[in-house]
Amino acid sequence: MPLCGILFSMRILAASDIHLGRRPRHGESGHESWQRVVDTAIELAVDVLLLAGDVIEHERAWLSVYAPLLDGLKRLAGANIRTIAVAGNHDWEVFGRLVAEEEAITILGSGGKWESIDYRGVRFIGWSFGQSHHDRNPFDRFPDDIVGTSLSIGVLHTDVGVSASRYAPTQVRDFEQSAVPFWVLGHIHRGGPVAGNTALYCGSPIALDSSERGAHGVWLIEAESTIRWKEPLFIPLSPLRYEEVACDVTDLVEVEDVRSALRREVRAYSDGLDFSGTLYVTVRFTGSLAVGLSLDTVMGAGGEEVSFPAKEGIACTILPGYIDATGTAIDLASLASGSGADAQLARLLGDDALLLELYRRFEGESMNVSAYSSLGEVRLDDDEALREAKRAGLSLLEAMASEKQGGV
Repeated sequence: MPLCGILFSMRILAASDIHLGRRPRHGESGHESWQRVVDTAIELAVDVLLLAGDVIEHERAWLSVYAPLLDGLKRLAGANIRTIAVAGNHDWEVFGRLVAEEEAITILGSGGKWESIDYRGVRFIGWSFGQSHHDRNPFDRFPDDIVGTSLSIGVLHTDVGVSASRYAPTQVRDFEQSAVPFWVLGHIHRGGPVAGNTALYCGSPIALDSSERGAHGVWLIEAESTIRWKEPLFIPLSPLRYEEVACDVTDLVEVEDVRSALRREVRAYSDGLDFSGTLYVTVRFTGSLAVGLSLDTVMGAGGEEVSFPAKEGIACTILPGYIDATGTAIDLASLASGSGADAQLARLLGDDALLLELYRRFEGESMNVSAYSSLGEVRLDDDEALREAKRAGLSLLEAMASEKQGGV
């Protein structure tokens, strides 16, 4: 068969950061995530499953994950699918043992050395972690002659664009200058292209916590010619999805008014998603918060998740931890022009330098009081300290305004 025919038939399923052995906050375990990846590779009849590291959570999980991992590898081999991988910072030790024990997977670059393997006319190039941290750029020792003349693809577990990282830091230019037409990357759990579309973070196949927003899944990569790859095709796998939804509270004065607005916003957001499964929402409150209105009361004092039906095919759950990005409904400029304690406080809140100076003074005095010594000192940076001081000042102003409205 001509070489070009082989190349055009090359189909790769790319995945990373499965973290077998980790129990996520919601939904499926890493075992079930791995099962979904294996099933998808077999259903798509790919030639290679390419794994970009952190397939396993850590060494301590080895005994519990060995059986399901091996079962998946054998199913892939039985379907004539080659599994090629690199070790990440989580599974470097486990993968090192797996190389010696199991022929159903090929680990590239064990011990932190670049390595390549040719399979069906394609050269796979990779580098693996040799320990849990690696603060040098792997491309510092990238061999000039490793690429060759055949169509190639690279696989690496790395932190792109973070020079001070302890997780194999690389730069965009490294991928653009490598002569490898495309790279599959692991480590960042949110997938998507980087380095001018010459590299791709796979992301975790299933979202592991509320910080991993958006769609999660795997990527299908196919050869277009003897020198290039087609644009990768994203295949969603995650049966759950985390998102942030904004809710404007301006002109809302009752708790139930805010709750109704929140439900409307979440339903509208879910209606726009091409997704079926469970949607977990973190709420970001915006706008001007009415005097005396408590977001804690809106969300419920129990700190429990709240579920309600959204569009057909989506079960929606609002998470208890919200983001307060609201401002006060009080006109600080007008109030500051008056007299009295509230006017003085309004003027102080408009002077960042003075407010921060007072915060630091009170902070130092508090730490010198014996009653506080057992708490330990936690020093906020200037931005955090200023936010906390303004939040406290605005709360006090709202209390003053509420007393005036009540005639107290």
